[in-house]
Amino acid sequence: MRAAAGLALALAAIVGPPLILLVGFYELNVSGWQFVEVEVEVVDEKGMPAGPVYVAAFELADGGPRLVADGWADLKGVFKFEARIPRKLVAELKDGTRVYAPFNLWIIASGNDSRLGTLTQPLDPSTMKHPRDSAKLKVKVRRVEQAASEAVSTASACWLPIPYQEESWAWTNVLQVGVWDNISALFEYPYGAQIAVQSKERVWLVYECRYSDWYDAGGATLVTLDFTVRRWQWLQGRLVYTLQFELKYYFVRYTPPNVGNLQIEKVYAVDTYSDPRGDRVLSESWNGQLPGWSYYVLVDQGNEIGIPITRSPLLYTFSVGVTVTFKNAGVSVGLSVGKSGAVGTLTIKAGRWQPGYLVRVESSDGSYVVTRCNWIKP
Repeated sequence: MRAAAGLALALAAIVGPPLILLVGFYELNVSGWQFVEVEVEVVDEKGMPAGPVYVAAFELADGGPRLVADGWADLKGVFKFEARIPRKLVAELKDGTRVYAPFNLWIIASGNDSRLGTLTQPLDPSTMKHPRDSAKLKVKVRRVEQAASEAVSTASACWLPIPYQEESWAWTNVLQVGVWDNISALFEYPYGAQIAVQSKERVWLVYECRYSDWYDAGGATLVTLDFTVRRWQWLQGRLVYTLQFELKYYFVRYTPPNVGNLQIEKVYAVDTYSDPRGDRVLSESWNGQLPGWSYYVLVDQGNEIGIPITRSPLLYTFSVGVTVTFKNAGVSVGLSVGKSGAVGTLTIKAGRWQPGYLVRVESSDGSYVVTRCNWIKP
């Protein structure tokens, strides 16, 4: 395998007898690798096979991207490789489900004619057939058009910036609930729960001597919690509470080795061995007016209900769940955040109110990640 822009290291081969390693808070059974046959189909903007293009596959790991496989797709635009994923046990749930750390994959397809396409795709050993499974992925490439700039011939800054990566920690929204008089809320995010965080990219256009705008990188990375985060004291008052986790992010530059006139910059959340590094709850006032969302449950006076915090149907519940700043790179990027995988629980308690009133608990999308509660009279 060839190294790519100094960012990647090939996965090391594990030899010797089976043994158990303790890596941070994960238990790693070296005899328990997950093997995934990955087939990448590269298509053009019309959905037709893109033909022979260069494909590189990276693990978006802590420490920076690590090269898993690279090579040329065939005439049908198909590139195949085997991903060898360590089964790092994070949690064993009450129902016996074992949750393993995700393997966040980044696929880059590039052509000599300035065609480029990327995909960010988590592979989750928790949901795969062990020891071997398969995954079919599709990457769409498009031609990156550039107009020649006079500055290119006179300014060295117009050429490719040097390879670079930087890490940063940022407070990330994962849950929000608004309550009112005599309405209280608690939450619990168990270890093993997964947070889906959008990844974004932009391209340095050499011929135009500028960056493109940041755009969605075609997927998200998963961060799995290594600790249970629970609020023991009831949240009360005419307030909206936002739960934030402190997560780790990376900024990286990658230059496809077969393309000399563009470079990709990427920002992604990384799954570490101790997520989240911190958690906190912020509060702000609100006027108590329910948004009128169509997803809701009703709670009678004097009762309480535990509501599962589930996978967001729209993937991203928070349109801007975090803004990550990389000081040395001079970059600040807003990312969306959603919920994936194992569920948490939001508990709502209805106190006493005027006769005939109920508490209406509304969700923006049915996941109850963003929730508002107030009294209504049916």
